[in-house]
Amino acid sequence: MAKKEQKLSEDMTLEEARAYRAARHAAKAPSLSEEQKKEQFRLFWAQEKAIYGRPKELEEILWLHLKAIKHDAPEKFDAGLKHFGLKKVS
Repeated sequence: MAKKEQKLSEDMTLEEARAYRAARHAAKAPSLSEEQKKEQFRLFWAQEKAIYGRPKELEEILWLHLKAIKHDAPEKFDAGLKHFGLKKVS
């Protein structure tokens, strides 16, 4: 990987190389804390539980499952519920 950067830096000016490196480091999305992820799931489940036809009591079990399979990010909730075996009823 260092050779790729070295080849890129040989073709770039100093300013372009600095901008390139800054862009690579600035592209990281801020990660959510554990509490924020759980709150996002709570809101998601409040809206979706009727679609899945499941009671609210299942929320804590689902959250533990999502954490265990590393699907505790908001964009992965649907895939995690599918992995759990839930299907949308309506």
